[in-house]
This record gives sequence, C-alpha cells and structure tokens, in this order.
Amino acid sequence: MVLFYAAIYLPSRYFLSADVDGFESLPVEWRVGLTFFACVVLALIFIFLPKRFHKVGVPYVVERLNYHKGNLPVGNGVVQFFTAAIGLMGGLSIGKEGPAVHLGATLGGYIAGKAKLPQFGVETLLACGVAGAISAVFQTPLAGVLFAFEVIFLEYRQRYVLPVLLSAVVATLVSHYFIGPLDIFSIGSITTLTLSVDLFVACSVLVVLISLLAALFFHTQKATWRINSLPFWSRFLMVAIVSVFFAIYMPAVLGSGYTSLSHALSGDALLYSLLLLVVIKTLLTAFTVGLGVPGGMIGPTFIIGGLAGAQVAYLFDVPVSEIALFALLGMAAMMAASFQAPLTALVAIIEMTHSSAVIVPALFVIVLVCLVMRVVFHQESIFVERLQYIGMASTVSPLQRYLRQHTVKPVAEDVLVLPMLSSLELVKDLASSVVDYVAFEKDGDWHLVKRILVLEALDTMNEGPQAWMATENGKLFMDLSLAVESIKAPVIEEPSSLDEMMTWFQKTANRYALVSFSPSFRLVSRQRLDQFLLEED
Repeated sequence: MVLFYAAIYLPSRYFLSADVDGFESLPVEWRVGLTFFACVVLALIFIFLPKRFHKVGVPYVVERLNYHKGNLPVGNGVVQFFTAAIGLMGGLSIGKEGPAVHLGATLGGYIAGKAKLPQFGVETLLACGVAGAISAVFQTPLAGVLFAFEVIFLEYRQRYVLPVLLSAVVATLVSHYFIGPLDIFSIGSITTLTLSVDLFVACSVLVVLISLLAALFFHTQKATWRINSLPFWSRFLMVAIVSVFFAIYMPAVLGSGYTSLSHALSGDALLYSLLLLVVIKTLLTAFTVGLGVPGGMIGPTFIIGGLAGAQVAYLFDVPVSEIALFALLGMAAMMAASFQAPLTALVAIIEMTHSSAVIVPALFVIVLVCLVMRVVFHQESIFVERLQYIGMASTVSPLQRYLRQHTVKPVAEDVLVLPMLSSLELVKDLASSVVDYVAFEKDGDWHLVKRILVLEALDTMNEGPQAWMATENGKLFMDLSLAVESIKAPVIEEPSSLDEMMTWFQKTANRYALVSFSPSFRLVSRQRLDQFLLEED
C-alpha cells in the first residue's frame, strides 16, 4: 500500500507541483492532457492484455473467493496496481481504495497458497489482506476489519477476528511510519453536541438527499453495464470525452475530490453550485467506474456524501464551525448506502476524525438510509448488484460455507497398506488391528478391502487349498485381489477443505478416496462425510 501510495502521489508532487487531488490548480491544458492521456493509455493496456487479466476490483475479489477458493492470480493484481495508478494520476473520478482491496487480497491469497494452507486459512489471510489494505489507505484499523467482514464476506466470522485485527494494526503502523498521519480534515471544534429537534430534521433531509444520490449512483452504473460489451477503446473514449469536458469547465470533480470537500468545510466560496458539484461528481464517478476504468468507489462516495452533508448544513444556515458535523454524517451515510456496510461507515468516520461526538446522529442517518435503499429502492451493496448482474452469487450457501471451514481430517480414517501378495503372518496380524480397511496396489491402481473379510478368507484355509494361495521360496502368501472382493479407490492429494472433497465426490461419483497424507494414506468415504454432517447438525 505504501508503494501504491507513492506511485500515485510522487509524480503529482514532484513533477506536476500539485497534490494528487489538486487538479483545479493546474492549467487547463494540463488537465485536459492528463485526463485524455490516462484514458488512451488504459485503453491500449486492456486492448493488448490477454482477457484473463481484465478482471480487477472488489467484485473480482468476491468472485474469486466464492468460486475459486480465494485464489487470486498475481497477474491481475499487477494490472490493478498500474492501471489504477495511471487513472488516478490522470485525474479520473475514481478512488484508490477499491484497487487497494484487490492488492491486499491478492497478497493474502498468494501467501496462503505458498504456505499450502487449508481453505479456512486461505480465507483468513485474504481477510487479513483486505483489512490491512483499507487500514493502510485510511489509517483506520477497526474500519478495515469491519469492511472485510461486511463488504467482502457479507457476514461476521469470529474465528478470523484476531489475525485480521493484527493485520489491520500492523498495516496502520507501517502506513503511519512511511506516509505520516492522513488527516483529511480537522474537526477539533466538534467537542460537544446538543441533540435537538432541528438537528434531527436536518438529518432527515440529509437521509433523503443521500438516498437520492445513492440511487442515482446505482442506476447510472447499471445503465453503463449494459454497454460493457463494447470494445475497450470505445468505452474509454467515452470516459475521456466526458472527463475532458469537466476538466475544462468543472475541474473540481476530477480525482478523488478531497480538495473540494476541504473548501466546503472551511467555508470558502466555491466557483460552482455545491449541489451541482455533488450531482456531477456522482454521475461522473458512476459513469467512469461503470464503463470499466479500474478504480475504486469508496473514496469518491465519501466525498459525495461529505459535500451533500455540507449542502444540507448551508441549507439550514449552520455555522461554519459545525459544517464538518454534517459532512461527517453525509460521508457515513453515503458509504453505508452504497456498500450496505453501516458499522464500517460509522467506525471509519470516528477513526478518521478521532471524535465520537457524531455517533448518535450518525447512527440515525446510517440506519435510515440503509433501510430506504433496501426497502424503497430494493438495492443491495453495489458490489453485490454487480455480481448479480453478471449472473454470480455474492455469497455461498451455509452448507458450503460450513464445509469450507473444516479440513478432511475429521472424516479421514486410518487404512493399512499391504502388498497384494501378503505373507500369512502379516495377514494374521490383522486380527490385532482396529483399522477397518486394507489397501493394496494392483497394476497401478489402488484397491480397498475390509479387514474383517480378509480374516474370514484366511479362516477358509481349514477347508483345504484356496485359489488365493500363492507360494514363493517355499513360503505361503495370500493374493488379496483374489481372496476377497475389492473396491477401486483413486488416490488424491489432500483437499483444502471438506467442500472440495464433497465437490470431488459429486463430480466423480466415487464413494471412496485414498487421500495422500505424507508419508501415508488415509481413507475418506462419502458415507463418513455424510455421517459427519448429520452428527454436526
């Protein structure tokens, strides 16, 4: 995350003599040139890249988690790093937080893969990567943890909490050491808050405004998804034309938009109507991200909500010193409405501003706006909506989730491995064993026989010579393939979870499998797996 931050900010500070969000301070030819150049470069990159590298962002992380056991290709992460940096340096209306989530998740999944962890270990490290990424970008460790659970996993998982918390704290410390404190704006004046009818009337107006903006944000993106089948050059050309227009006439909407919010909070005169700025920022961000530009939405939604909160404050003639309060409420409400992550939004603004004065009105606004989005507009998280649009589920079934949290060891039975021609002394020793199955190899295939049946076959020696008898160097042997009926059992590598084991049984229609646990085998049967599920149920 520090490298990602440096890739975005250093060129802006040392080559353009401007902050990454200070595009309105640049000459108009610079703004136009940067915006158009970024779109052209991005279009060329995606045109010549193989198709498997085109998917990036938070929806892709959720897709890989649900459908590919959390395996995130490193190549897609590299593409996300450079393309997001190009878009942000070019002033496109995107954020760095979504790409950061992809990068963090990729790192977590990569480490888990190298360590050959089981499925719950992969998911734990993936959650650690997501929480660490958000924590490093915003320096909000608790919000990073909640984001991983509310937005990526869509549920709280208690067994993951401790390592995810540790990852978030360490990421925050590293970010603070290399980058310094990331104070977006100061709200030292909000020390006490008087709860009044006027305050909650203003909050109700803010709920209506945020709900409308969130609905506009959703529907604009959905409209652009319908034309995502167009070639990259045509989609990115549309983004370039629209962005260049606003680079000329309303540069405040370029980039993440923190500069515009800072001006609104300080009471500085704006060159444009604040409400117009909010609407244009909403439309431009939704249009840019919806057409496939590899950027995030978290930062821009914060800014949209903050500007909307400032607009409500101006509407109610709130003193300049208290505008920050409504900006905070708007930021929390817009994030909660867009991603259906109420606790993440609440904790994020508390950690970013180091103030708890906004908790009560923030909860009022967040709960209402989430209810309005669900009940009135029938909208889930924008990431969930995106996955549903392309025909994918945003979560897995409770059974599948439960199976992913367990390895195959609880259902694996010990098995005795014997040669196909076993000496009678070795066969007699089976009487003292408690293992149910014996495995042997014949013509490159592995077979299973029940131990008790082998002992019963041995007893038939009392009746005279048997077909399974074999002699070698004057010594009697039992041919296990002839003594009893055997079951062919394929040998497989240890699955990462019971879910993978269940999938294997369903695909192959086999009832038994010998799982390779170095240095020996263990037996897993479909019957034992079903019994395990019934016992747990």
